[in-house]
Amino acid sequence: MDTTASMREDKRAPGQDEQRCAPSPMPSDAENDKELVRKLRSEAVDLRSEAVDLRSEAVDLRAEAVDLRSEAGDLRREAVDRERDLHDIGEREHRHERLIARLRQEADVREEDLVALRARLAAAEHELEDLRAIRDALTPPELPQRPGLDLAAAFLPAAAERVSGDFYLVADGPQESTVLVVGDAAGHGLHAGRRAAFVRTAFVTTAPFTDDPARLLSWVNTAMTERAGTAEEFVTAACLTYLPSERRLRWAYAGHPPAMLLDTGEELLGAEQGVPLGLDTHLECLEGSRQCEAGEGLLLYTDGLTEARRDGEQFGLPGVRHALADVAHPSPAEVIAILRSRVAEFAYGTLTDDLCLLAARIG
Repeated sequence: MDTTASMREDKRAPGQDEQRCAPSPMPSDAENDKELVRKLRSEAVDLRSEAVDLRSEAVDLRAEAVDLRSEAGDLRREAVDRERDLHDIGEREHRHERLIARLRQEADVREEDLVALRARLAAAEHELEDLRAIRDALTPPELPQRPGLDLAAAFLPAAAERVSGDFYLVADGPQESTVLVVGDAAGHGLHAGRRAAFVRTAFVTTAPFTDDPARLLSWVNTAMTERAGTAEEFVTAACLTYLPSERRLRWAYAGHPPAMLLDTGEELLGAEQGVPLGLDTHLECLEGSRQCEAGEGLLLYTDGLTEARRDGEQFGLPGVRHALADVAHPSPAEVIAILRSRVAEFAYGTLTDDLCLLAARIG
């Protein structure tokens, strides 16, 4: 069986096996080089294209990096600005806290000041009320009617809302006599006003018991020294009494300007003028007296009248006499009006001292 097969194989056509087994022709070296060059060129083109793409991408990346750096710079600046703002805010808050603390402290201080101020105002108002009450008591606007006398008085303060020690008094004496007093306590203000009020009250209290002006001055001096002892805070006073049944006028002075007759300008001088009240426990003064005619007049005043000043010159007794000489036989009210006008005109409306005026005419 194997021999038959072998014989069959031997019967194949000659050359059949050679044709089936013959190899394909191999390309030449030139073709291989051309193909390699073509491939290399294609790869080179691809590489160049890829390089271009990479360069473009690098440019884009560089631009993006620039943008990022710029943005980063902006962010840094913004961070610096915010940090500065936060610092400024912290400083402002600190300043505000200090301001609030200072304002609170000042508010506490001001509240204390307001409390103290309110207390001072209340005390000042109370004192002002006392001053007005004392002033009204020392220089009442209305005078009592007294037998045989026509009376008028005035008080001219050197400063508004100020109480001085000036006062006047018209009081009842024994046997329908009248006691006339003008006084001046040294100093100004509440203390002087209270001292003057005490002296005036002492005259009111003792007036009904005697029409002797020297005795009245002595009694008042005793009351002063027993109350406060002797001191330099003295009070001057002019005391006159008028007994209408005898038309007798009596006067005595304790360191005070003498009274003046209205029609002649003559001063009613005392035989001996005493020292001001309150300087010594014993007051020595002698009275003067005279019989009066109907129509005679007299003036009592404090030294604010004669000592009114203008350019270093005083109004003085000549000014008083000259003012009264211009009107024939003036009434007490006219005397007061004339002197008020003349002394204010002389002093340019500004008095250097308070003054009291008390004028009387015998009916």
